[in-house]
Amino acid sequence: MKKSLLLKQLSFQEFFRHLNSENAAAVSVVTPNRRLAQVLKDCFSREQSNRQNAAWRTPDILPINAFTERIYQEAVYSIHSVEIPLLLTVTQAHALWQTIIQTSETGSKLLNTMQTAQSAYEAWQIVHAWRLTSDMHAYYLNDDCSAFQEWMEQYQSVLRENQYIDPACLVDLIVELCTQIEFNRPDNLYCYGFELLTPQQCFLLSKLQALGSKIHCVIPPYLNHQETGNANIARVSCRNTQEEIYQAATWARSRLEADCSVSIGVVVPALTNCRSTVQRIFQEVMQPDVRDALPQAQSQQKDRPFNISLGLPLTAYPVVDLALSVLALVQRGLTFDRASNLLRSPYIKGGDNEMHQRAMLCMQMRQKAEPFVTLEQLVSLLNVISQQSEQNTGNCQIQNPVLLEIFTALLSFSQTDIPHRSHHATYARLFLQMLQIVGFPGERALNSTEYQTAIKWQEVVADFATLDCVQESTSCAAAVEKLNAVVANTLFQPQTPHTPIQILGVMEAAGMVFDHLWVLGLSEEHWPMPSRPNPFLPYELQKKAGIPMKSTDEALNYSRQLQKNWLRGAKEVVLSHPVFSDGADAQAIAPSSLIRGIPERTAAEQHYKLHRDLIVDAARVERIIDHHVNLSKVPKVTGGTAVIKDYAACPFRAWAKHRLRVMDKDRPHVGFNARERGLLVHRVLHLLWQELKSKETLDTVLQTDLEKILCSVASRAIEEIGQWRPCVLSKRYRALEHQRLIHLMREWLDIEKKRDSFSIAATEKKYQLQLGDLALQVRVDRVDRLANGQFLIIDYKTRSYSISSMLGERLDEPQLPLYLVMTESDGPAVAGIAFAAINPGQMGFSAIVNETGLLPGVKAFSELAACAQFSTWHELTTKWKQDLTDLANGFISGDARVLPKRFPLTCQYCDLQALCRIHERFKNPDEE
Repeated sequence: MKKSLLLKQLSFQEFFRHLNSENAAAVSVVTPNRRLAQVLKDCFSREQSNRQNAAWRTPDILPINAFTERIYQEAVYSIHSVEIPLLLTVTQAHALWQTIIQTSETGSKLLNTMQTAQSAYEAWQIVHAWRLTSDMHAYYLNDDCSAFQEWMEQYQSVLRENQYIDPACLVDLIVELCTQIEFNRPDNLYCYGFELLTPQQCFLLSKLQALGSKIHCVIPPYLNHQETGNANIARVSCRNTQEEIYQAATWARSRLEADCSVSIGVVVPALTNCRSTVQRIFQEVMQPDVRDALPQAQSQQKDRPFNISLGLPLTAYPVVDLALSVLALVQRGLTFDRASNLLRSPYIKGGDNEMHQRAMLCMQMRQKAEPFVTLEQLVSLLNVISQQSEQNTGNCQIQNPVLLEIFTALLSFSQTDIPHRSHHATYARLFLQMLQIVGFPGERALNSTEYQTAIKWQEVVADFATLDCVQESTSCAAAVEKLNAVVANTLFQPQTPHTPIQILGVMEAAGMVFDHLWVLGLSEEHWPMPSRPNPFLPYELQKKAGIPMKSTDEALNYSRQLQKNWLRGAKEVVLSHPVFSDGADAQAIAPSSLIRGIPERTAAEQHYKLHRDLIVDAARVERIIDHHVNLSKVPKVTGGTAVIKDYAACPFRAWAKHRLRVMDKDRPHVGFNARERGLLVHRVLHLLWQELKSKETLDTVLQTDLEKILCSVASRAIEEIGQWRPCVLSKRYRALEHQRLIHLMREWLDIEKKRDSFSIAATEKKYQLQLGDLALQVRVDRVDRLANGQFLIIDYKTRSYSISSMLGERLDEPQLPLYLVMTESDGPAVAGIAFAAINPGQMGFSAIVNETGLLPGVKAFSELAACAQFSTWHELTTKWKQDLTDLANGFISGDARVLPKRFPLTCQYCDLQALCRIHERFKNPDEE
């Protein structure tokens, strides 16, 4: 408390007697924050319940800021004809500061005026809370301080001209109004939980005291007045932060199990940085069954025995994130991952009924979408996929009529009803209409947290609408950006039932008492708390004024006072610190100098089983090595050469992809990826040879006619693939791709011209292939009929392949040998198989043929070292047939071994590692 204000000290017990007295109606209690006010209300209610009272008067307990705002509201609606300025909200004040900074000469050079406005507004609040206005000129002002001085004068001018009052100046206004109007002044005003009062607060209390109110300072009910040598106060060291949090969680659980009526506090100085870790570890210790964390009916949900006081930004809650995603999609678009989350969200219309179809839809969209999508592109994709699913009756799983309806309506609304520039209130109404179109917040009943978050969202939008008071009209893009900023700066903590364990930050714990208290993280890195001087105020001024946390000395003094209160604030107090820092280096760190004098003890080891331990204990584990799968209920395999290729690479991969139908999750990409470029090349060559038909035509066609053919087939191929990915092909991109394809085809045709005479027997022809017991559907890129009547099978590739990939018992590239085996039994002899590498700078053939000269630069198989073991062509083809049949029969038999051909190379780009757990198997070779 400030020494200049003499307040009567009152014990906590006597304070509660006053609250229970008949004159309690004339009593008000103020606290420094809302949390402490709520704690005090809960404490009062429990006492009334313990007295078995059926009803009682709700005490007037509120934060001191709410107390001053209530007086202001009484003055506004009083019958006295006093001109009272309009009180700005914090959101309005921030917006006004940002406008002033942006329009100033100094601020126009800044990159982030939003952050600057926040720091400047904090300086403005400090100046008024500590009454420093007249002292500013007595200190040297650097560039930052001079800029703030200029902004502050302009801000004050705007307030005067528009009859506004800032929340930071509200106390001064109320003191002035106290002599002009009558208001509901409390006879007794109790101050509870204040570590200190600011000069501005002292000014208000002094005025109320002068008007006849009795001001009391309530002493918190500290339970332990012993010195630090008490056996119930101890210091504990832990290996690192993770272990420290775990020890605190197990300690809290043990105290709660011993007596469920106790109150337990856990104070974490760096709670902002490790909130998620604290929540995860406490959740594991308090509720080891992870099923409790899964979505379930509200009646079946279990209340957690702990509560974390630190609120999260409103943007961290899924309900609000969905709302902001809708607005961002309408305004500029979303990344595909965020758009996918939006489509699958339960907070839009049809989220439950179409849940599975929308998940399948997003898998399909990954093949067609770019990493960033606009609303127009999204609706176009939805229409394309919907039309394709109607044409293919087997794809009814991805039909989403409700989803298509709401986003089509949203697109129509965005194109016709949203003005380019308007007022904030107008945009707030339009934003809510957009959310209504998509069915926000969904059709299912919201749980308590979701409902409270949705209500808070509506309050924030209403607050955003009031920006018209301080700013003129704005653009739609700026409105969305401002709303995002307001939401991001709004901390929100849903109300929860009373919990015995409270996890708090340092500031939230001030004034609170517990039966058991654990304070963790008290290393020399975090305790005492580092000072945080405001950059827009002279440092010496902040130091001389004694503002907490604004100078090194004041931060030390404030930390000492807090620690002193901790040691007196519970029956049992544990102060802990990590021995090593977090991270890979794990450097040794010492305990804070403020706690080294406290006796150290070893924490009692408490071990609680995790969910996985409970599962293991409940089951009898048998190890059965069985690599073959029962095929009686497995669907029939449909596929092409990929079945054999995958089985040759790894039997488990083939089983997962072609039996279990595990699909790779495509990544959205800009333009065409390598696979699509390969498909485009295949399509161009197919159309080209349908026109040319033979080597003779290629040799005799005029260059101008050939150019026309190339232009035509390239355009047709691009148009066809454009229907597959409609959002990709802009006019400029089409032109570039068209030019690339023509250049590529010219270079390839130069290679074809070096060959002897041939004609085209087939292109992109589909065949049914029976290989052992396995039936496959295959498609051959191209079959040439040579001058001697034999055939040459060609497979297009956009990179080079060696002939060794077509040899061995487990072939890396089995498709060409498969085609050869397929055709040899039905017709004329096949002279060879060839990969046609169509890649700039690497054009050419990689082939295995029965005689030299069939292809430029290709030798006969008998001259190749890789084929030295085969004396005749028949022997080679027979070996291929045997190897391929063995692979097919192995797959058909149900072989599902995790047996990559070349580990780890085979597994490098495989998406099934989480399913087969290959790395775990190689760490534990006994499992094989």
